[in-house]
Amino acid sequence: MRFTEFKPGLSTFITNEEQDLFRKIHSEGKVSKRELDEREQNIANQLVIRNMLVRKRVNDSIIYKPQAKAEYC
Repeated sequence: MRFTEFKPGLSTFITNEEQDLFRKIHSEGKVSKRELDEREQNIANQLVIRNMLVRKRVNDSIIYKPQAKAEYC
């Protein structure tokens, strides 16, 4: 497990799976839901609930991108 810190000083634990997906999305900037398998979509939704990712609808697709305040440690 790892910590993810937010600029105001809030920290949260993330699992290895969440860490891998967060790194992938953070490095690419944004990822379409269609590019993720079912398990990754589920993990991405958990990260949205934790306010680490943002889910946006663009035209007819859904994209995930890192929350502006989230930083990986």
